[in-house]
Order: sequence, then structure tokens, then C-alpha cells
Amino acid sequence: MIAYLKGKIILKKERYIIIDIGQIGYQVMLTEKTISQLNENQEIELYTYLYHREDSQELYGFLNLPELELFKNLINISGVGPKSALAALAVASVEDIIQSVLSGDPLLLQKVAGIGKKTAERIILELKSKIEALSTQISTSEIKAAPRDLEIIEALGNLGYSHKEIIAVIRQIPTEITDVSERIKETLKLLGK
Repeated sequence: MIAYLKGKIILKKERYIIIDIGQIGYQVMLTEKTISQLNENQEIELYTYLYHREDSQELYGFLNLPELELFKNLINISGVGPKSALAALAVASVEDIIQSVLSGDPLLLQKVAGIGKKTAERIILELKSKIEALSTQISTSEIKAAPRDLEIIEALGNLGYSHKEIIAVIRQIPTEITDVSERIKETLKLLGK
């Protein structure tokens, strides 16, 4: 299984890129939204999923683990193939899809080409049981920081602050403050402003 790729983009098309890794080119299917953010000759890191069919194999790429995990959960639902799962990630963020599932609202998923009302309702029903694990993966991957900041997020989340508020403020804390309790105090000061 090819789970991760790191290399240079040598070709960019509408639905895929080709990445050069050690003089071997891998064709990787991406969302149009992701492709629009990339350029040829750019170095890139992707989490990948190799999808096998009787007549072919396709490699799908994602910039982060929550996208990959949501993709894998979506393709395990009857009636949802990899192209529909990728299209869902192009229409909305992982957070928006999770919010749609939690609220039981199929309208967002119905905007995806190839997903009708019944399939959208099935997705919501089947994903609800798995959504907690996805939510945890999102909250820990949204922040590119030291593990000590995950403690801050958890502590302040228990005090009622939203995840997005905490992340926005943590990014403002000077890097020279390394002690967790000092970082929590600084975060609280910034949240109080």
C-alpha cells in the first residue's frame, strides 16, 4: 500500500498531478480545490490511498490525515465511490461535512455530483457512528504545534472556549514561552482581550 508521497510536481492537470519521486512518476488524483493551490515544480507531501478495481488502480492524495480518513469512511458506504468521495471533499471542508453529519442535514452532501438524497441520508446515518474519531483527528491536526499546545486546547476547551478561538490565540503566543502553564496563562490573557 502506498500511504505517503513526498516529491516534486512535474505535471499538473485538472484532476490529477504527477509527482516525481526518485525518478519515478506517480499519478495522484486530487480535488480541484487542492490542485488549484499547487504549482508545477513545487515540492509536496501527500497522504495517499490506493484504490483497486478489476481493471485499474488509482492513487488518491490528500494534504492532511482528516481528509484521508473521511475519504476512506465515505468509500466504505454503499453507493459512494472514490470519485464521489473526492467530489464531496471538493464541495466542502472536512469540518463542514462533519457538521452536516452531526446536524443530520443531507443538503450539503446533495450538492456533490453523483450523490442524491437517499445516498446523502445513508452517508449521514453511517458516518454518525464514526464521527467522533474523525472530530478528534481534525482537532489535533488543525494545529501545527508542539504537543504541549494540545494540552492547552483540551484544558481551555473544558472551560467552554471553542476550538477555533483557542487555535487562533495559540498562534499569537511568543515561541519563547515554552512552559505549558505559562502558555495557558498567556492564552487566557489573549482570549480575555
